[in-house]
Amino acid sequence: MPEDNDELEELQSKCPQGTNLIVSVVNTPDFFGRAKAYESYKVFVAYEDNRIAGSAACVIRNAFVSRHPYRVGYEFQYFTSPDCRGQGVARQLHRHIEDYLMSHDVALSYLLVMEDNLPARRLFEGQGFKRHRTLVMRGLAIYREMKIGSHGKVRPMMSKDLLPASELINETWRDYDLYGATSTEALAQFIQRTPGYRLDNLVILEDEGEILGCLGFWDWNQVMRITVKARNLKMKITGLLVDIARNFRTMPRVPRPNESLSQWCLTPIAFKKPQCFATLLNDVNNKALLRGIGQIFFVCERHHALLESLKGFIRVDTLMHLYIKTIQQGVMIENKPVFVDGIDL
Repeated sequence: MPEDNDELEELQSKCPQGTNLIVSVVNTPDFFGRAKAYESYKVFVAYEDNRIAGSAACVIRNAFVSRHPYRVGYEFQYFTSPDCRGQGVARQLHRHIEDYLMSHDVALSYLLVMEDNLPARRLFEGQGFKRHRTLVMRGLAIYREMKIGSHGKVRPMMSKDLLPASELINETWRDYDLYGATSTEALAQFIQRTPGYRLDNLVILEDEGEILGCLGFWDWNQVMRITVKARNLKMKITGLLVDIARNFRTMPRVPRPNESLSQWCLTPIAFKKPQCFATLLNDVNNKALLRGIGQIFFVCERHHALLESLKGFIRVDTLMHLYIKTIQQGVMIENKPVFVDGIDL
């Protein structure tokens, strides 16, 4: 409920995440803004002694699984008060979410867990989730201007582009599990309802009237505050080496404790060829550089052609385990590439 906003933000600030770079992520100014990127969402809150002990959220959407259409659930943003951990709060939240998903005829639920988050992996495996695939979240450092390729003309998206852009998005991802087809109306609604997102957050690559690629970016600064709390030894050594290298060439800075991060997430992504994505990415990089953005992120399969098309970027890859739990009997999941939207990160 809206009246829970301040207490949820305060509790969230007490639940840092990560191991190499430990950060505090707080949804602000609206705790529920991060979930509003979805058409249908639900935020659950656990109470103990009239105070919030934890929270978790889920969304329901349509997607294809093994070429069959289903309603699927996505669970995210689990966190528990430090003094309530080990008391089953997260398990209770999951049970309430699962009951909610079952009541809405959901076939399966999925979630993402970072590779080094062993407590979360044990928690969800204990609740019946199985690791289905391991994806990569690629983080790209924004520190210098990139040259725009000659594969076409990059320009801002306009309203008239919504139809061909939605068709290209469908063409790019239609053979991937967990992808749900978009449309002109659905894309326009996403742009309208998502905090910090507008039509001019999207760029297209065009050649002789044909759209060859589409790329959008979501400014996380509009919905969350990300603050570095600490760095482990590996990150400290990396920071020292980068500082030395900066004396000889242009290099990005490694974030330091108490520093706020400015980051963009890429969504949607669509392209005729991976080289089209690379051209658009260079343009988005230059926009981010002008606006003081430090990193941009996207997620895909570990061996996706997108990862091979990028040149000139300094990157940090984080493995993301995709966990799936079937809710309805008879749902068969094949071992095929999957689609995960950037808003799920």
